[in-house]
Amino acid sequence: MNVLSSSGKLIIFLAVLFLSIFSLHAGELRPSGLIFNDYHGSTVVVVDKSACRLMVYKFQESWKMDQVFPCTTGKVEGDKFREGDFKTPIGIYWLNQAWAGWELAQYYGNEANVYGTGAFEVSYPNYYDQVVERKDGNGIWIHGTIKGNPIPTRGCVSVSNNNFLELTRSVELGDTPVIIEEKVTFSPSEEIDREQQILLGTIESWRRAWEENVTENYLSYYSDNFLTEKWNASTWREHKLNVNSQNERRRILINDLSVLKSKNIYHIRFVQTYTSSTLNDVGFKHLFLVKEQDGLKIVSENWTPLKQFLASPAFQYAYKEAAQNSM
Repeated sequence: MNVLSSSGKLIIFLAVLFLSIFSLHAGELRPSGLIFNDYHGSTVVVVDKSACRLMVYKFQESWKMDQVFPCTTGKVEGDKFREGDFKTPIGIYWLNQAWAGWELAQYYGNEANVYGTGAFEVSYPNYYDQVVERKDGNGIWIHGTIKGNPIPTRGCVSVSNNNFLELTRSVELGDTPVIIEEKVTFSPSEEIDREQQILLGTIESWRRAWEENVTENYLSYYSDNFLTEKWNASTWREHKLNVNSQNERRRILINDLSVLKSKNIYHIRFVQTYTSSTLNDVGFKHLFLVKEQDGLKIVSENWTPLKQFLASPAFQYAYKEAAQNSM
C-alpha cells in the first residue's frame, strides 16, 4: 500500500523522482485530467463523449493507453443535471459495483436486454455533484448492448458485449476511476507532472497543518465558497476553531492517493487514517479543489467509512468463465 507518512518524506521523494524522469516523458501525451494515480498496474477509464470512444489507461513506468473501444452515451448532449434528462454526466467517478447480464434480467426482465452481457455502476452523483451543483438522478452504468454495436442510451455509457468483457479484465472495483468528458483534451506528460507536484505539495501541507494543529494555516486551504451538506465556510471555521482549541494530539496518514481533474475541479481521493486520544477511524476522504486568485482552495470535502467493493457472485462467475475461455 502506498503511504504518505506524517513526515512527508514520500512527497519529497516523489518530487525528486518525477523531476528526474521528465526527460523520459518528453513528447508523451495523456488526458489532461489524469494527474496522479501512479501505482504500478493501476487503471483509469476515460470516456470521450464527442468522439464516442472509451479509453483504458494503465500505469507501468508511465501512463499508456492500453485499450480503446467505440462507445455510445446519452441521447442528449451536455452534462447531466436531472433525472430523466437522457444526458451522460461529466466528471470524476468510480466503478464500485458490477452485475452480470443474466442477473440484471432477473431484476428487470426483458428491459435488461439493452444492458447486454453486464454492467458496471458509475458512482454518479458524486458528493460535489449533489452538494455544490445540486444534481440528481442515478443509475448511470457502463454496460454492454442488446446486439451488435452499442446504441445511444438514456445516460449510460455503452460498449459492445465483446468490448465489455475485455473491460472486465482491467477494472478493479473501488479502485478504478472514470473520467467522463464532453471532449477529452490531452497535455504533455511533463506538463501534467509539474501540475502534479504542486497538488501533491498542497495536499501534504494541508495534512501537516491539520496534524500539527496549526489552525489558521489549516483553514487557509479552504475557499470562502466552501460548502458541505452540514457546513459553509463560516460555520466550518467556527467548528474547526472549537475542535482544535482542545489541542488534541493527532496523527493523520494518507494512503492510496488519486488526483484527477474535470471541469477545472480537482477531485482528490485517498484512504485517511485518523488516530487521536479520543478518535480512531479509517475511511475514504474526498477533497474538491479549484484554483483561486490566491492559490488552490478546497471548495468541498467528504469522508465515508472504508468499505470493500465486490462484484455480485454472478458477475464474478461470468468474469472467471470469460477469462478461462480466453486462455
